[in-house]
Amino acid sequence: MHSVIHPRFIIPLAFLFAVAAARAEMPSQAADRFADSIGVCTHWTYPDTPYGFAFEGVKQRLVQSGIRHVRDGMSGRLVELGKLGIRATVLVDADKPIADQLDAIKKANAEGARIIAIEGPNEPDLFWKNNKRSYAGQGAEQGDAGIIAGVIAFQKDLYAAVKADPATRPLTVLGPSLGKTYGYDTKSPLGKGTLAEFVDWGNFHPYPGGNPFSVPWPYAGLEKYTWHGGHPSANIDENPFAFDVYAPPFAPKPMAATETGYSTFIDGPSEAAHAKYLPRLFCEYFRKGVQRTFSYELVDEWNKPDDREANFGIIRHDLSPKPAYHALHRLIALTAEPNARADFKTTPLPGDLVVKPATGFDRVQYVHHLALQRSDGVYLLLIWHDIALDDTSKKPWRRMPLAPPMPATLKLTKPVKHADIFIPNDGEEIVQTFTATDTLPLAVPDRVMVVRLQF
Repeated sequence: MHSVIHPRFIIPLAFLFAVAAARAEMPSQAADRFADSIGVCTHWTYPDTPYGFAFEGVKQRLVQSGIRHVRDGMSGRLVELGKLGIRATVLVDADKPIADQLDAIKKANAEGARIIAIEGPNEPDLFWKNNKRSYAGQGAEQGDAGIIAGVIAFQKDLYAAVKADPATRPLTVLGPSLGKTYGYDTKSPLGKGTLAEFVDWGNFHPYPGGNPFSVPWPYAGLEKYTWHGGHPSANIDENPFAFDVYAPPFAPKPMAATETGYSTFIDGPSEAAHAKYLPRLFCEYFRKGVQRTFSYELVDEWNKPDDREANFGIIRHDLSPKPAYHALHRLIALTAEPNARADFKTTPLPGDLVVKPATGFDRVQYVHHLALQRSDGVYLLLIWHDIALDDTSKKPWRRMPLAPPMPATLKLTKPVKHADIFIPNDGEEIVQTFTATDTLPLAVPDRVMVVRLQF
């Protein structure tokens, strides 16, 4: 018995080859757009922290890092920082008149601040009740339903006021964040589509550290890999509960993450793991369409190693940089191009990445990449193995066995004139060079690798 293929279903080989060739490319984004997506949270009005008593030193570290964006409440420090090129996303206070807050922003910008975005109420499901806030007749005394009604009413009025004034209309308006953990059963109390017309960007705080809203399965030494893995993509990639639960109130608007990150307190990741996670975090969020990501936060607020809230900084309390600071600084230096041509449009990188498993690590889909391009045509391919380095179910987080480099080959459709490899975590030096080849054998580590390609 045999089957017959009808002529209408016969596909010419030339067409198949054309399709294969068309797929052998990676869409790219502007390199500086990635660098510009990186931000940090600050607390300039906290006098008992380095933000207050060591402002000059903290300011110097911020400028040296290359990070351009801070997220904070309104502060006179924003004028001084703006004159140094630091842009600000400012949180609003639901207990103060919107008009007065917008006037303060306009005044600060006229004096030199670079406030470019304004954010709705911060985690009102946590703080609205404690602060006894109310708005439009809705408040803490009316319970959760009243709080949410007040938040939505405030955000509508905020957006209308910002866009009605020519001086503030260019500001990007971010939605309110939520602080509690919701799931597929409880969902976001903000509802679905309620704020889509009243934000430019949605907003969430998807801190890494495990994802119980997924099927538990063993991998890489963890009995429940996604549940207990500390890797940055645990709740936004294969099991994207952070998007599924927190994005619907704003859809189809894109999302921003105004808080995320890791604390290096004694029960959290080591500083070495933190240094690997944080650059990967910015890469993961950018590749998933998050418009701007703010790591919480710039500097450790207190010298208390056992206090989680005191140790989120990329700079220690004594202002010495953590390893993550250096890794981010080098990554930004490689990708930043603030003077890129305004008319620059990216083109796809002409090639594809083929990954093979390493011993004990067969999920090649965990090797992620991000293709960027500078306005001079040079490509920057960022590649990393997004593997969990810790078991977050243990205190302190249990260090997992080091993953071996994942074998990969960058197959180009035309020879590259010159290619340089960098590992920002390890230093600023070129670690490997290729010339006049269309095949680059790579060993992808558990930290970001940058392949700079000139055709």
